[in-house]
Amino acid sequence: MKFIPILRIFPFFRWGCAGTLLLLFSFTACQSGETTLTRFEDSPVIDSLLDFAPHFVVDTEIKPERWIATTRLGTLTGSLFLGSPGNMISVGDSIYISESYGHNIFAVGDDGYLSRKIGARGKAPGEFNHIMGIDYDGSHIFVKDFDRMQIFTEKFEYVGSFPNFMTRGQQRFSVSPDYIFLECIGIDWLICPYSKLPPYSWIESVKLLPVLEVDGRSGENGNLVTVSPEGDRIAAAYEGLPYIFVYDDQFRHLKTIRFEGKRVRDFNPVFGPPAGSPGGMEPGTRGFIFTMKFLNSRYLIVNSGDNYVFDLSENDYKIAAKVIFSTYDDTETITVPWDFFLHGDHLYVSSPWKEYVYGYEFDL
Repeated sequence: MKFIPILRIFPFFRWGCAGTLLLLFSFTACQSGETTLTRFEDSPVIDSLLDFAPHFVVDTEIKPERWIATTRLGTLTGSLFLGSPGNMISVGDSIYISESYGHNIFAVGDDGYLSRKIGARGKAPGEFNHIMGIDYDGSHIFVKDFDRMQIFTEKFEYVGSFPNFMTRGQQRFSVSPDYIFLECIGIDWLICPYSKLPPYSWIESVKLLPVLEVDGRSGENGNLVTVSPEGDRIAAAYEGLPYIFVYDDQFRHLKTIRFEGKRVRDFNPVFGPPAGSPGGMEPGTRGFIFTMKFLNSRYLIVNSGDNYVFDLSENDYKIAAKVIFSTYDDTETITVPWDFFLHGDHLYVSSPWKEYVYGYEFDL
């Protein structure tokens, strides 16, 4: 496998600029019959979000199930070599896997073998420099570079593009039948829906996740967003905090998923600069939530060091499973899942540390 810089593999480590070094902890007292709320920030924004909607509390201490892979994608064919699997989509019977922070997208056949390579390094239409995500809305394919979004037909014919710079560290964009959810540009909010028609402007009336201002942590605004295929649920999160905020298709805040337990209480969102760093460098922000994705309109999967599958049917938000993903022989685990997608009766999991994408029978 080719070498990848560690800061690319671990985007949930955020470094800030020079500033005040201060870590603020706040703990809400436990009231009778209630779970203690673990806090890592002193923020009226978070207070407002936590007060707005009912909570589903996740016990991080529950015992995980071990799932062993039964299939894999990305077997070598001729000169085709997957290398570092990134994001994944399925278009009909075809599966496409992006190269993590690379410039190629690979098509995979029904037999799991690589069948063709799409793209090249560059700025022209259909070329990529730094693929940061790929998604599919049922009619078009969307590919995010660092500074632009390109749109293609299902056969990867170029349709158009528009500029979109990542400035605060959004780890996932997402598309619904109506919108492209991307990082807001130049305003005090983090996630904005954009039109899917030229000129692809953002919908000014809708904004999710206010920008946080927490002393000594300028990296706390890294964020994630995922939308269910039907567009009826939106999940958004600050990377460094143990909360997920779930909205409906009218952008109403329905539920907050809140992680609790010893692992949360022991979590420190701030870590110091590495030895030899320039003087005055601010601490980095450690991520609590690394990736999350709607598998369909029923299941939401979240990786926060452990993998949790939530069942959102009837709005009960129960945990369907806490999972450890193992490879074929059960001797290795996928400790850094990068992306998930459900195809047929298998859940596929990618990781830039692994040469292949592994598939698990999904029968929850």
